Amino acid sequence: MIQSKMRADENLYIDIFLKFLDFLKEGLIIVDENQNIEYMNAYAKEILKNDLNGVNPVGKHFSEVIKNNYLYSIISYKNKRNFKEEITINDDIFLVRMYHINNKKILHFQDITLFEIYKQAKKDFVSNVSHELKTPIAVIKGIIETLEDEKDPETTKKFLKMAKKRIDQMDSLINDLLILAKLESKEEKLNRSNVDLSRVVQSIFGDLEHLAREKNVTLENKVSERFYVYVDEKKFDILLKNLIENAIKYNKHGGKVTVSSEIDNGKVIIKVSDTGIGIPKEAQPLIFERFYRVDKSRSRNVGGTGLGLSIVKHIAEAHNGKVEVQSEVGKGSIFIVKIPETEK
Repeated sequence: MIQSKMRADENLYIDIFLKFLDFLKEGLIIVDENQNIEYMNAYAKEILKNDLNGVNPVGKHFSEVIKNNYLYSIISYKNKRNFKEEITINDDIFLVRMYHINNKKILHFQDITLFEIYKQAKKDFVSNVSHELKTPIAVIKGIIETLEDEKDPETTKKFLKMAKKRIDQMDSLINDLLILAKLESKEEKLNRSNVDLSRVVQSIFGDLEHLAREKNVTLENKVSERFYVYVDEKKFDILLKNLIENAIKYNKHGGKVTVSSEIDNGKVIIKVSDTGIGIPKEAQPLIFERFYRVDKSRSRNVGGTGLGLSIVKHIAEAHNGKVEVQSEVGKGSIFIVKIPETEK
């Protein structure tokens, strides 16, 4: 009687444990000594649903239900050594560990897709930064080597001016990297206040007046007086300055840049419009990515770091908003920032 109750309790605990395993967001498969599937939890079934086609795998030889080549090879492996392997299933990347216990194979699946994406992004970021710094450093090195033997003061002055331009480019890149790093880490809290948007836009116009004059671009501030937005003024100044500066740099000679604002359904909508070269439709989803340039040669000529629009995106998102673009090649672009109309 006691033994019977103990067995019943043991079975109950096993059932509870197996139900618990079904809640795990990690896959688990047990293959017995005859290579039949003894157990497969819910997550593993979800991962392999294209192979299973609704069939219960328990009791079947693994070859009947496992169609993924990598996984098939792992289970077929005769050596009893424990090991781990990264495999791809339906475009997702999994770290699969295999253990041998009592002549059984236990396979554990862990989805590492996001981690691999992060690793690749980190690698791409380092590569891009290295590339962006390599060009100006090479130019400065060449200038210094030239100046070592240069006697003419005018030529020396010309080369020093070129060197300063490249140093300014590196300085801008480093500053943008620092801004982006702080935004992505969310280490700085927003210091919000009611900000007069028209005043901020007019101040930026003053800072960029020299650029507009060089291209004969007209700057128009259509933001109503006393139009207040509840934002971090310092960060929002960076956002607007990046958009307005781009609108000037990529504009046509004699073009126009207009900044306007409105309230719509509880959202503040700010538009920065230009009459510039426009952005091809296929490039528009990519322009907010770090270091993405539609026209690399043109971007280098106007002195862009390739980080400005990524910074704009992060600042908008920090304000629980977003940034969008509408553009047509040869006609111009409209960058639209939408943030909630939050009161103090």
